[in-house]
Amino acid sequence: MKQRWIAWNEAFAVRSAREKWLIAVCGLVAVALLLQTWLLDPVLARYQQQRSQLASLNAANGSKVMTIQQFEVALSKNPDADVDKQLASLQAQSQELSMTLAELTSTLVSPTQMAQLLQSVLERSSKLKLISLTSLPAEPMKTGQPQQEQESSTYYVHPVRLELTGSYFAIRDYLLALESLPVKYYWRSFHYAVEEYPQARLIVQVYTLGSRQEFIGG
Repeated sequence: MKQRWIAWNEAFAVRSAREKWLIAVCGLVAVALLLQTWLLDPVLARYQQQRSQLASLNAANGSKVMTIQQFEVALSKNPDADVDKQLASLQAQSQELSMTLAELTSTLVSPTQMAQLLQSVLERSSKLKLISLTSLPAEPMKTGQPQQEQESSTYYVHPVRLELTGSYFAIRDYLLALESLPVKYYWRSFHYAVEEYPQARLIVQVYTLGSRQEFIGG
């Protein structure tokens, strides 16, 4: 190896200055290429890889930040907002219905006076015969709500069943007298049948509304 180096040195010594300069430049270029191949290129490759990983991490971090912001916005909202709005609407409707019923019941005959009213009008006619006059059990108002809520209703239907016999004209006059009363009530059912002319039988149910469930005897 030493002899080869001496031979190269002697060969280089006999070269002209220009050749020596070219050989030196070529040597430097070769050394630079070797340095780039063995040192700079691996460093640049690692740098590019790390830069790419950093970009991926930044993108992933940005996505997580957006997700966290979305969760924060969701958590800042009331999860029961829609339910609260529906509940408020239902409460408003319930209050409006209660006010309407209160106004309505204020113009109706009271449950305690219903049977007495029917009988007092009946007593004005001697052509009618009272068979029965019965106050039926009160019933919760049907509002389309579940059964448990209907049972807790604050308003009740108080029906009264009336059965009598008499002529057509006597029954007609009795019904007209009931219709002309200043107090209000409602008709539930009406059954009229001629049994033996001119006698007929009338079975009717009328009702009023009340805020209590007590049974009204009669």
